[in-house]
Amino acid sequence: MKKLLLFISITLISVASVNAQCVPDPQYTTPGIYPDSATGMAGACVGVAYSEVITNIIPLDTCVEVIPNFPCVTLVFDSVVITSFTGLPPGYTYQCNDIQNTVSPANSCTFEGNTAGCVIIDGTSVIADTGTYNLVITVDVYLAGGATPQATQIIDWYSIVVTDCTVGLDENAMAKISAYPNPTENVLTIDGLSGLTESITITDANGKIMNNVEGISTSNYEMNVSDLESGIYFIQIKQNNDSRVIRFVKK
Repeated sequence: MKKLLLFISITLISVASVNAQCVPDPQYTTPGIYPDSATGMAGACVGVAYSEVITNIIPLDTCVEVIPNFPCVTLVFDSVVITSFTGLPPGYTYQCNDIQNTVSPANSCTFEGNTAGCVIIDGTSVIADTGTYNLVITVDVYLAGGATPQATQIIDWYSIVVTDCTVGLDENAMAKISAYPNPTENVLTIDGLSGLTESITITDANGKIMNNVEGISTSNYEMNVSDLESGIYFIQIKQNNDSRVIRFVKK
């Protein structure tokens, strides 16, 4: 079964850089995909080489309760296969690596059960690429002995925000700005503002403006976000001809 999957997987990654290789982050040992939705991807600066690693910890098996109040049924994983990876900034590529695979090549974007693999995202942005890029990764899950996917999962909580980090050159002042608590449920406090803040804008993961305030002269500002749906949002702060984007999670 995996040999058939390899043809699909290798075709999908043919546009990726053959020189890139990643190593799973050793701090993660629990099955799952890391960084999680609350942490998300690091931002990218125009003209600066970008590199971010996604770590995949695939369990050997899982136990599913088929009949309520009866012992669960143990299901053994064959593999998890990336079948689609879209939304990257222009010129960015991705490459998979799972050296623990016993059947599939390490770079085939097939992650076998009971292994730790990774995906590395590389690229360098130009000024025209500034903006928010929402990634959509589709994976098929295969169980041992199965020739067709048992399940398909859409991973859509990652975004890469590309900014011109040199605008204004007042990096120290902008670095002091923080937003808390994060995650938040009702009120988000933006602290560390100085002088006149031109605007504070909240957008969702698709770039839709959810809230906007202008002409703030205080050092901190509280924004009521209780009416937002749970999810990932971005705050763009414009101050002294400079800007900063902060990611936050609404509970």
